Amino acid sequence: MKRIVTTIALLIAVAGSASAEDRCSAPAISLKTEAPISPPERTWLEAQLRQATNKVCAWWGPSFAGTFTIDVVEANGPSMALIPAWRGERGRVMFPASVVRRGRAATVHEIAHVYAPNANRFLAEGLAVYGHEKLGGPIAYPNFGASLHTAAAPYAQADIAALERLATPTRLELDRLAGREAYLVAGSFVRFLIERRGLDTFRRLYAATPLVPGQRNAGAPARWQEIYGADFGQLVKTWRNSVAQPI
Repeated sequence: MKRIVTTIALLIAVAGSASAEDRCSAPAISLKTEAPISPPERTWLEAQLRQATNKVCAWWGPSFAGTFTIDVVEANGPSMALIPAWRGERGRVMFPASVVRRGRAATVHEIAHVYAPNANRFLAEGLAVYGHEKLGGPIAYPNFGASLHTAAAPYAQADIAALERLATPTRLELDRLAGREAYLVAGSFVRFLIERRGLDTFRRLYAATPLVPGQRNAGAPARWQEIYGADFGQLVKTWRNSVAQPI
């Protein structure tokens, strides 16, 4: 009887996994290249985007069913998907042509912003940065293939609480912490939360600050204690100790 029950449980688990994959059908992707890129560069980007949508949907879930509108532009600014979502254009993703030409487009990062936008900029960028590392996106900003914990360790004493109070679309940076450094810290901290306490618990925290186009809401401080049983400062202290250890 025990063997039969175990077998049934395994079959249910496999069936549940398969149904989750079935829900992640290939999305519609519209790729526009305002800036000139070569045919091989376009083919590379299209392949990376297909991989990114498959990986992010399987990891986070099919939370977006619209069309991905990808713009490749001749600009020196960052890649972008979270800000368009805040403006009411969820699904729009912009890549500078320069990162596409170098094979450094943060495809998983930006696709994560489409599937999982958030009103807390620190958590939104942290999830996208960590997701890009975990799911194996191209070598790209901000860690360029280095371990997030290792890359974030030099900045672990920064004012993390001030970063956590930033609401989308405010830039994720401080007077004494540049954008790239803040992204490393956010990615490492979200990685710490998910690896230590699981994705489901993180989802509960994330759901407390849903992105509403045009509105700002970084979240109430009390939500950390309610969800994690510890205040934000305690979690930051534990994270700092973890990144200070050899990795």
